[in-house]
Amino acid sequence: MRDPYEVLGLNKNATDDEIKKAYRKLARKYHPDLNPNNKEAEKKFKEVNEAYSILSDKEKRAQYDKFGFAGFDASGQTNANYEDIFRNFGGGGFRYTNSSADFDIGDIFENLFGGARSNGFRSTYEPKGADIYYNMNLDFKDAVKGTTLTLNINGENIKVKIPAGIKDKAKLKVKGKGQHGPGGRGDLYLVVNVSKNPNFEIKDNKLYTTFDIPLTTALFGGKAKVKTLDGDVTIKIPKGTQCNQVFKINGKGIGNDALYAKVNIIIPKNVQEDEEIKRKLEV
Repeated sequence: MRDPYEVLGLNKNATDDEIKKAYRKLARKYHPDLNPNNKEAEKKFKEVNEAYSILSDKEKRAQYDKFGFAGFDASGQTNANYEDIFRNFGGGGFRYTNSSADFDIGDIFENLFGGARSNGFRSTYEPKGADIYYNMNLDFKDAVKGTTLTLNINGENIKVKIPAGIKDKAKLKVKGKGQHGPGGRGDLYLVVNVSKNPNFEIKDNKLYTTFDIPLTTALFGGKAKVKTLDGDVTIKIPKGTQCNQVFKINGKGIGNDALYAKVNIIIPKNVQEDEEIKRKLEV
């Protein structure tokens, strides 16, 4: 047998939780029911169980750390007995007691595979159905504000909540809405394609837009219209407004947050000939 730490991909300082986590991951990966007629996976599954039988038992782990395999009975009785693990597949539950740690293999595989437990060990790790991947198009406003949609996928109506501020190509998981399988349904994954809007952009999870004002409004103040996703709003422009100055419009951004509107000042081609500027300067 190989070094149990090497088999589980751990170092000698691994905690009990790390040992258990590594065991569960590898036991699922190489389990014979998920790898039918695969002798190599069967061999690795045996190795994983043997390694865990040592490292899950504090006394045996200490003995191995001190003496290696030389500290064990030459008959191998301290190692996991692979045949025992499968002896009771047909019924009755099975408690693996080849190690003094005494753990219930059925419990472990119930956690791993999520299957309902019955009097037979096999039913605890039957695989779920396949996951479904679905591309969906989403209006820019719905992506910014958030919404709830009902999608018809494979003849089934599925209600999906879209969070405010979702990004293009984001993936949403809908648990238990995939294909059916012996261990339950898989999951549904929605890949979101958000439409573009030339008037707005999302930056640092904030919604921005740009609006124009004439030079006279920037100099002397006034009012200006700003596009929002809910329609135009009118805002007050103070005297001396600078180009690229940003105005915050509450409730018009992502979710119920603010929209940030940046000023673009339109400069006349010939300021000296602009009659409105002359008139206001004379006043």
